[in-house]
Amino acid sequence: MSANSSPTRTPKRTHRQDSFVEYEQKVDDTTRDTEFHSSQDGRRVFSKTVNIQRKLRSLAPNELDSLGEWTPLPDNGEGVAAEESGDNVGEKRKRYESSDDPMRAWRGLAPMFLDEILRHEGPGDRPDVCADCKKTLETSSRRFRCKQCGCYIQSGKEVFGALGHGGHACPHPAPTPRSMVVLEFPHLHEIKFRYCACDLSDRANNLQQLLRNGWYPASTVDPATCVTFATLEVFRLLNVVGGLTVLDFMRTMESSTDASGLSDVPDRHKVFGRVSRQFAFLQRLKRAGRAHDSGGMEATSRGECAVLCWACPQEGINLPDGWRDVAPEFQFLFMLILAMDANFRLRNRLRHNALDDPPLGSGWGYAVEGAGYKKMIAKYVPEKDVTTCIAFAALAQKETRLTTGLRASGVGAVVCARHELVRPQGMGDLQKGERYINMDYILLASVMGVTLLYLTIAYDIACQWRIHFRKRCTNFPPAMQIDFEQTKVQFGLPVWHATAHERNCQVENSLTYQNGVGRTDGEGTERVWSRFNGAATATKEMNYGAREDALEDKVDHHNHEKNVGQGANLPRKLLIAIDERDRQVTAFAEVDGTLDASLRAEWQEMIDTWTGDRTKKNPYQWNDEKSGSGEAAIRLALAKEELEEVESGRSSVHKSSASAFLVLGIQLEDHQDRIRRELKGRPLLTTDRDERVTDMRRTFHVKLKRFRRLQAIYMPGAVDQLQDAEEARDSELPPPLAEDISLCLPSALESRGAGECVEGLVEKEGRLREGQMHDGLKNLRRRLHAKRHLINFRDEHLVGQRGGTRAATLMERITENINTTATRYRRARRALISLRGEEECTAYHELEDDDIRLDQEVDPDTAARARLGVVGTRMSKKDRKGRAMASASRRKMSWIWTEGGGPDADEEEIVDAVRVEWSRAKARRDRWVEEVDLLREEMRRVIRFLEWRAMWWEQKRVVSRMVAEDIRAGLQAYAARQASFARRLRFKFQANWNTSAAVAVRQALDDDDRLAGARDETGGEDDGAIV
Repeated sequence: MSANSSPTRTPKRTHRQDSFVEYEQKVDDTTRDTEFHSSQDGRRVFSKTVNIQRKLRSLAPNELDSLGEWTPLPDNGEGVAAEESGDNVGEKRKRYESSDDPMRAWRGLAPMFLDEILRHEGPGDRPDVCADCKKTLETSSRRFRCKQCGCYIQSGKEVFGALGHGGHACPHPAPTPRSMVVLEFPHLHEIKFRYCACDLSDRANNLQQLLRNGWYPASTVDPATCVTFATLEVFRLLNVVGGLTVLDFMRTMESSTDASGLSDVPDRHKVFGRVSRQFAFLQRLKRAGRAHDSGGMEATSRGECAVLCWACPQEGINLPDGWRDVAPEFQFLFMLILAMDANFRLRNRLRHNALDDPPLGSGWGYAVEGAGYKKMIAKYVPEKDVTTCIAFAALAQKETRLTTGLRASGVGAVVCARHELVRPQGMGDLQKGERYINMDYILLASVMGVTLLYLTIAYDIACQWRIHFRKRCTNFPPAMQIDFEQTKVQFGLPVWHATAHERNCQVENSLTYQNGVGRTDGEGTERVWSRFNGAATATKEMNYGAREDALEDKVDHHNHEKNVGQGANLPRKLLIAIDERDRQVTAFAEVDGTLDASLRAEWQEMIDTWTGDRTKKNPYQWNDEKSGSGEAAIRLALAKEELEEVESGRSSVHKSSASAFLVLGIQLEDHQDRIRRELKGRPLLTTDRDERVTDMRRTFHVKLKRFRRLQAIYMPGAVDQLQDAEEARDSELPPPLAEDISLCLPSALESRGAGECVEGLVEKEGRLREGQMHDGLKNLRRRLHAKRHLINFRDEHLVGQRGGTRAATLMERITENINTTATRYRRARRALISLRGEEECTAYHELEDDDIRLDQEVDPDTAARARLGVVGTRMSKKDRKGRAMASASRRKMSWIWTEGGGPDADEEEIVDAVRVEWSRAKARRDRWVEEVDLLREEMRRVIRFLEWRAMWWEQKRVVSRMVAEDIRAGLQAYAARQASFARRLRFKFQANWNTSAAVAVRQALDDDDRLAGARDETGGEDDGAIV
């Protein structure tokens, strides 16, 4: 018999005495019972162990292992608060400026720091024998330190020695060793050292002793941390080139010092951020020659620390004497061409607990001077626009961009459009969107004090911004105002941004039709922003001063790289320009040779009149381009309808209207077509074509991101369809290129039921597609007329292989334009059929290749020659019409001449088409001729600038300041080095540019093949993705 174990339980007696159970009474890990029973005769007793179980009892933590009795951080009963507060509870901590605001304490000592940095350029007071390797240093007019040893740390936590003697022992060092954390890439060192206390210390205080040892102190009072100059220079390059942040750099050094965590590595993130900011500022002052100026740092004028563009016109620097007296037709060579734009990625948050830490040298470099800028912004009164262009977003966001919690919503900038260098005082924060007051101030500050005869400004909203620009300029201080009597100012749209504007606006403001700009595309700011966008995340959280200084340093390095790169970039651009100029000159000669002299004079007078007064008839537009039922007219009608809806109380789902969303999608389709055409072309240099394609793809992706945001609002169904397509795509394949991305407009949706698109979106796309087809047919007719006119002239006047080859080149260009127009028509028709069904699109037929022909092409020897032979003659309109009708019975007319509002036969349309073709061909020729001339003049200006810079630094060798001899020697050595750099670079550039064009082409092609091979080895062509 058995029972459950219990230490207090007593055995239960049974009626029979021959068996009983004894329960366990001991406390143990295991429980068991013992059963006893006797034999039948009662003489023997038997026992058996039963109910064996392990006791289930809980254990205390201190019973688990040997560490159980150990208590980390034992509480002694005094309390943590008492330990932290100490005896002086309630008393305020004594404040020290050197620790509370070390930047403010440093500002007054910045000139001394700058002098000590420049002192290292000379021999200083270093001895003739290296303290480490005992090597005797050279004794000549140019003395060097031993670079194998130098002022490096090699003693770990041992006593480093005394400062002030170039590593040698000091005869009378300070009695007390000091502890110092020294950051020398890639390690952090904790060392002990002594200051020099001998006679040399009378000439150098403690800070100077550290600086002369190549250690930059982190504070101005009893510093406990230093950073070597070499470490600061390494970080600066990693920051401005690779975008490495202070946090990442310091984590790298900490891991390199001890990645195991066995030692206590000191935390110096904040200290290093402050020191690196100071060092970068001093380096900019040093390169600007401010230490050589007798007035010192405080005499620095606005923009004086900025790196100037070597190729842009600078009076007194790189312009020849008498440049103002050059003939009027060559004055464009001295034009300053600028581009301006805003970047809304470079935002900055408000920090309510931030210190009052202004930038170092506000207004001395690329950012506008803060006090004057803020004072002017405070007077801002919102402008009332006279809106004449509706197809872009920048102007609409001018007053509405969300700025909650932001100190700056973005940055505006002005750059030289041809070389992409940021102008001095050419950057400024935007408080709320892209307001005129901000952009006006930045532009005027960037050209303040510059003498100009001509100024061209490329801006993506120039069509609106320029309207009252002169009037707004009168609100600024006189020193900032442009003298419009002396300076001729013209405006243009950047080439890629122009496609977002209405057609009339594009033609009127296109840079192609602005005299003197060559083939400048005006997109320089976009390429500059692509280099700075990587800093947006890091600078967003910085305080005002640190952010501006960080951007200044990045811009400074960018400008220097662009200048040095002109040695290779300008000749490559010139080779391409020469090749294209010859093509355009030939093409225009073919067009021009077909015209009657009187007609040519009439059209040239039209161009001259329009150039002087833009309100006159535009020679680059067809006569009916401003009217009709074309795409532009439909877009305007849709915009008016949407405006009426908002005014009637029906709110819009987004600040960008539905029609603006559809227009953006159609523009992206056209952008993809341009990329495909560029890839099919045959460029002179492959790398140049690749750069253009990469730039076009980057621009496409920027627009695509905005399109996708709007698509999620107006087309919820497209989001799911795109998601399904992405999931179905093979993940092993690379992402599609920009030109292959599906946009998924309403016409491409698999289902357009309720919830797939907002109400009315499908109908609006249908109307826009109708306008596309209407314009496509008109453009086809115009270009076919121009082609027929040129073919007729070729047949009658050109003979021989040379004439036939030149004519074939011209025909190829016109045919390319015709094919582009046909592609756009076909795409619009497919979309309309998808939206409405084929039965609803009978007004516009399918466009076959055989349909793209003139109505006279079946009989070219009679009717065609007779009709086109009178273009430009003095024959009366009645006679022309009679001659045209005489051959009507022999025509087999293509449907494109009657459908979509097309005329049966109109001599005026032929003349209009030839006029536009002639005017545009002339503009292209003139711009490429200007481009060649501009590039050659820019190369001359670069040589003149380097010559001037070498002379400027040579003059700096005569130090007018009262400084110590060792600092004077450093100033002289640095000036000599900079002068030598300018001279050597000038000789290198000029030697390379003396090569003939033929040899330069061969060299460029060799470089092109080498770069293409390197690109293939690293993964092939760019996929167009935004990095």
